Amino acid sequence: MPDPDTPAPHPASTSALHGALPLEATGTRLWLRPDGTVWWPEQATLFAADLHLGKGAAFRAGGLPLPAGSSAAALDGLDAAARACDAQRVVVLGDFWHHRSGLGPALHAAVARFARAWPTTVVLGNHDLPLPPDVAQGLPLNVVTGPLTLGPLQAVHEPRLNNPPGSAAPVPTGFRLAGHLHPAVQLGSRAGDRLRRPCFIWTAHELVLPALGRLSGHWTLRPEEFAALGAQVALIADSAVVALPRC
Repeated sequence: MPDPDTPAPHPASTSALHGALPLEATGTRLWLRPDGTVWWPEQATLFAADLHLGKGAAFRAGGLPLPAGSSAAALDGLDAAARACDAQRVVVLGDFWHHRSGLGPALHAAVARFARAWPTTVVLGNHDLPLPPDVAQGLPLNVVTGPLTLGPLQAVHEPRLNNPPGSAAPVPTGFRLAGHLHPAVQLGSRAGDRLRRPCFIWTAHELVLPALGRLSGHWTLRPEEFAALGAQVALIADSAVVALPRC
């Protein structure tokens, strides 16, 4: 008998796959989308990472005159992605929130509207964990503190790629989807031009998503530097995800 908590297989729609790059992982197919999300049709699940909701407000509270609207833009973007895919579940790979000083009633209400529309699970990240438990009080969010197993996949916040050699950190089984690093790739031309774009990076065992939050910084490396870490790179262009050749 099917598990009622497991979304049913979902046909891949044209809007869900427009400009997306397929990635085979442990017998299933993931689609890396130009908005920085990952679509898993087999389980009708949309993955995103590092929204850092409330970051702009936190900086403004600290006296820095950043424009408002970054949190609304992140939620609106995730809502649009969920609509395009007709997702039955959204999984956020950590750092859903940024800092307690950026939280307020308007953001709480916006998250409530989003989570009522889309069943949402948050895997807590390093920015989420210090927050008091009542941050999510009254919100229809499913919150988990450790790796979340979804069939052959593991949803985590920090990727194994982020651990130093010889680290004793536990290694989740299965193919991992992670955030935390906010990867971006820097390209250069012979004329000396430089271009930086957010990107997906992956190894044989894990995929790291770019940050969805607009005010998030980037961990920027050149393609050959990612290759030295054993990672492949797919940059996000204007309307497509483009895999870079192996270095």
